Amino acid sequence: MGPFTARRTTGLLIAALVVGVDQVSKILASQGELTGGFVPRNPEYAFGIVGGSAPALIACAVLVLAAFLVVADVLAMRFGISVVTPALVAGGTIGNTLDRIRLGSVRDFLVTPWAIVNLADFAVAAGVIGLAIALATRMPKLRAQQLATTSAR
Repeated sequence: MGPFTARRTTGLLIAALVVGVDQVSKILASQGELTGGFVPRNPEYAFGIVGGSAPALIACAVLVLAAFLVVADVLAMRFGISVVTPALVAGGTIGNTLDRIRLGSVRDFLVTPWAIVNLADFAVAAGVIGLAIALATRMPKLRAQQLATTSAR
């Protein structure tokens, strides 16, 4: 299978859209359009669970994203999972990584009861949750099909 299938192209477009919306929202927040001008910066990773230098976090994000995309591509093809879920994760990860590259930290401006986040964080969370739900619903069906095929032989 070639690298530029319609499925992968769709995923790239969705990821690019997520990056674009994320970056525009952060610019608007920084200009006070969304937050009144105050935009905290988060030097840590994964809702403050993982810390480290910006270069180390950037390298880690790139490596984890690359591994995730390889695994997600296999899962998507094997289990028929929508390209949207890995694209949301990729777009959100790239959006926050761009902040780390340019600013050394991530701009967070949406206050929730649990953390201050940004649209990229929501995209990553939605993608991971969507992927987990898709796998949880498809795996039992595929196992049942495999058992039926095996017992029919």
